[in-house]
Amino acid sequence: MSHKHTELFETIYRATFTTLSKHVYFKVAQSSDAEDIIQIVYIDFYNYIVRKNKTVDNVQAYLIQMANNELSKYYKRKDELPITFDEDKLQILENMQDDSNIELEILNSIESDVIYKLVKKLPIIDQKILGAHFRYDMTFKDIANTLNLSENTIKTRYYRALKELKELLTKDEY
Repeated sequence: MSHKHTELFETIYRATFTTLSKHVYFKVAQSSDAEDIIQIVYIDFYNYIVRKNKTVDNVQAYLIQMANNELSKYYKRKDELPITFDEDKLQILENMQDDSNIELEILNSIESDVIYKLVKKLPIIDQKILGAHFRYDMTFKDIANTLNLSENTIKTRYYRALKELKELLTKDEY
């Protein structure tokens, strides 16, 4: 790959990665599946644009369409779609602010594998909300729009999920 192509690809990657990641994340069961799909999309994009020397008018729309095609393949391969998080990617609570309440302080002190096990005990929707908020720094409003729920519902589920995590910790259920 020439230096020019490398710079072009890196620029496109940086400009589209967050949007593409959010798009895929909400449509798959596991974070690792989302990462695999995103990797496939960028490899295919690279092969199409750089190796075949093609051009695309709207790169982001093209990548989203490629992701949708990969998602279709993903759904065809999956019988059941349980939501789980990768242990190494589930460090959602490390991003919490220090001025948070006592529940957050307790959760921050727990190792990621414990958090991973506890979060897996939560309802799927709550796992998605926590992941979106901490992994992608999405606001409650953005999460609500993505999941087609009210912002109030998202906030309620978020705080209940944190409360449930605290209860699981105090019960030593990990």
